[in-house]
Amino acid sequence: MRADNLNVILHNMSRNPADWKIDKYHALHKSGVKIWIGNGLYSYHIEKPEYQELGLIERFRLHKQIKLLTENNSSLS
Repeated sequence: MRADNLNVILHNMSRNPADWKIDKYHALHKSGVKIWIGNGLYSYHIEKPEYQELGLIERFRLHKQIKLLTENNSSLS
């Protein structure tokens, strides 16, 4: 179940990057999904809609996608 949730999030990040806002501590989706990204890669977790810890490989996959979102958002500005 945990991997399925992350796969949906990662897919959405790649298909709909404009729906995501990235700040210093969170990745926020317009639907209310909130991911903690503060304190670096090893502390990433999903806060909303339901708290969920991520495994190490899942954190690396999420980090890669967050990095792409950040680069794309900065190039659009």
